[in-house]
Amino acid sequence: MRYIVFVFTLFFSFTLYAQSDSGHCDSLREQGKYLSAFECYQRADPNNENPDIVLKKVELALKYNVKTVRNHLFAFVDLRDDEDLQSLKQVLKNDSFTFFEFKADSVLLQLQRRFPHDYRIVKALGDFYYDTYTEMGDRWFIPAKELLKKFFRYYKAAYEHRVYDAMSLYGIAFYYSVFENYKEAEKWYDRSRELDPFNPLVAYGAGVTQLMSKHPRDGIVPMKIAYDFFTDSLKKSDAARVLGIMYYKTGKEEKAYEMFSIADSLSPLYHPNQMFLLRSQLQLGKREPALELAKVIFDQAPIDPDVPDELLEMFRMEGEGKLLATLFKTLLKEYQYNPEANGNIRFHYGKLLYLEGHHRKAVRMFKKAREQFEMVLPPEHHVFKMLDDMIKQIQRQ
Repeated sequence: MRYIVFVFTLFFSFTLYAQSDSGHCDSLREQGKYLSAFECYQRADPNNENPDIVLKKVELALKYNVKTVRNHLFAFVDLRDDEDLQSLKQVLKNDSFTFFEFKADSVLLQLQRRFPHDYRIVKALGDFYYDTYTEMGDRWFIPAKELLKKFFRYYKAAYEHRVYDAMSLYGIAFYYSVFENYKEAEKWYDRSRELDPFNPLVAYGAGVTQLMSKHPRDGIVPMKIAYDFFTDSLKKSDAARVLGIMYYKTGKEEKAYEMFSIADSLSPLYHPNQMFLLRSQLQLGKREPALELAKVIFDQAPIDPDVPDELLEMFRMEGEGKLLATLFKTLLKEYQYNPEANGNIRFHYGKLLYLEGHHRKAVRMFKKAREQFEMVLPPEHHVFKMLDDMIKQIQRQ
């Protein structure tokens, strides 16, 4: 009996010690002392036997590492008062740190076998596989599609036992949206937003789902929240562009133009933003800004045939073939000493002339394009056959 009491007392004392030490570790984490906090948790539970402490290690590893190698090796820092973790991630190199090996998936799976009814562990497995999926995709040990299935399965099992948070519900919604089950995704986004209505990632997912479900009007409110609360300029730009699409689809062309302009300013020279803004300018009759932007777009890749091809399609769709001809004339002067770019312009200028009904001018333009390309491209290049075929086709008409 004494032995039993002694063992119980020893176990109880050890548990109190671990809890006390864990509280100190929590304090370090709250102060941004992430390296000290992880070392503290390691001392409190070196063999990963205490679910409460392991779950804190997993959260710290996934959310507060400064560098990771395949989510099995983690580096941490103790932040100074003027330092920001996200900024340090961008500038510090891997050789600046000591990495800790912490295979959270293996640790959690072992712990789950010991505590099969602790669904916090199940949810943490979902967190690990979701983080790995979003951060590494196919660059991990198993394909991204398997990671997708894993985090969905664990999140769903945890939810069925009433263990969840806004992000685990978001993960379930995201899974359904990947497989285009937008009706089901909408339900889970709504549940997630009930818990965290101003989470920009959740709001963005909810908004995109409404857009893909052909309900752009219903997506405006959540997408506006995403735009307002994203702090990263790329994400904010993306939300602005999608919000512009929603406004356009609901007949609010001026608001659409405003959001496309903001998206372009947040992510300068990002092609998708530029193309949406350009189309909006053409539709609203902003011809001079459209010409300026189209030139900027072409200048980014003057020898890429896809760029003038996109411009050709867009300008003609908006009934602005003559305006595009003006652009091509300007570009021919600017790129007169760049044969490949000049040939690229003439090739598409010829297509424009042909589509606009100026067949003789089109032939002359194609022949000049051929002359330019002959200066820089090998004779077997496919562009020569394309030009010759088009010239023959026009001459037969």
